[in-house]
Amino acid sequence: MTPPLRVTSERVLYESALQASRSWHWRLPWTGQLETDFQQYYAGRYRSQMVLGLVVGALAILVSAFEDFLIPAGQREILLFIRLGLVLPAVLVLAWLISRPALSQWQQFILMLSTLGGAAAFLLMAFFVTSSFGRIYIDTLMLIQIFGLTLLRQQFSYAAVCVLLIVAVASAVLLLPDFPGAQSDKLIGLMLIVFAGLLCLVANYMMERSARLDYLQQRLLEQGQQDLEKANSHLQQLLRSDALTGIANRRHFDARLDEEFRRAARSHTPVALLMVDVDSFKQYNDSYGHQAGDDALTRVAQSLALFARRPGDVAARYGGEEFALILPGSSEADALAIAEEVVTYVYEQNMPHRTARASDRVTVSIGVAALQSAELADVAELIAQADQALYFAKSSGRNRARSWSALQQGSGA
Repeated sequence: MTPPLRVTSERVLYESALQASRSWHWRLPWTGQLETDFQQYYAGRYRSQMVLGLVVGALAILVSAFEDFLIPAGQREILLFIRLGLVLPAVLVLAWLISRPALSQWQQFILMLSTLGGAAAFLLMAFFVTSSFGRIYIDTLMLIQIFGLTLLRQQFSYAAVCVLLIVAVASAVLLLPDFPGAQSDKLIGLMLIVFAGLLCLVANYMMERSARLDYLQQRLLEQGQQDLEKANSHLQQLLRSDALTGIANRRHFDARLDEEFRRAARSHTPVALLMVDVDSFKQYNDSYGHQAGDDALTRVAQSLALFARRPGDVAARYGGEEFALILPGSSEADALAIAEEVVTYVYEQNMPHRTARASDRVTVSIGVAALQSAELADVAELIAQADQALYFAKSSGRNRARSWSALQQGSGA
């Protein structure tokens, strides 16, 4: 029998994490396997967006090279070298690294490096400009933070490291006495960098939190679908199974026999049927009680199920103490050989039966019938032939198997 469905530990984990996240629990990272699974999900879901963002960033670096031509010729060459010789190739390499699924665990670290590298490059460019035009590169730091932290979907912990480092380095550079520009302009520029960084951190926090909620809801939905599939499978199993013995019930037997009968007609192959009856079962119930009778039927059913060896074979409880075995593709001779094995196997289970006529233990009688494709009439004919062969086996002394052909020939041997 299929065991009852249980709520999985994964579902409990997802539900508790979702409840904590919805209650505005400030802490984003989870622990253990849940966090590992989320990182793989995040890396895969946003990989294409990150790659596209870096490619767009590379184009922006290339297009904005006109800024360098505003700088006097003596300083322009070093700026173009930093922009086109260092930053642009580095961004393209990082985009290629991000696109590699094998490097998913390093994805956020690579994005952080790209943001910090871009900020460092423009700070360096500003440092080399001795005129007030250096302010252009300082102002670009705000765009780098917005682009690198939010558009590239950096997670909050990595974004926080980026903001702290960018603000710290920008402060050190802007507050240098030798850095060109008025002190008030430099302070305003630093405040704007800090403000942009804080806004980006809020956006990063909200985006990551939203992604985590989406992940949990998606996993819970998958769990719900799996539970529904299991419930449907369990229900189908209950509809197909006999409640006492666990093998197929009469309804499933009728459906499968009809299905195999039609398949045999299409493919011009035989189909065989074994009708199995427990000998002297009423006397067994009267002597040992109904509980013992149920146990005996279950053991006989389990024995019969062992001989449903092929995918199309079906062992079923036909009704009461009567069972059936469908053997698609088997000739009558092959089916009779299997039936004799079943008789022997049940006998060797050595279940005592002191009131039996055929033996001192529980035995079965089996009727065998098979129809070739050319002989196919209908399912009822096959069942009727197997039933008559079963009656023949019982009238011949029980604890044996007999075929429809033997009955036709009048042989009881």
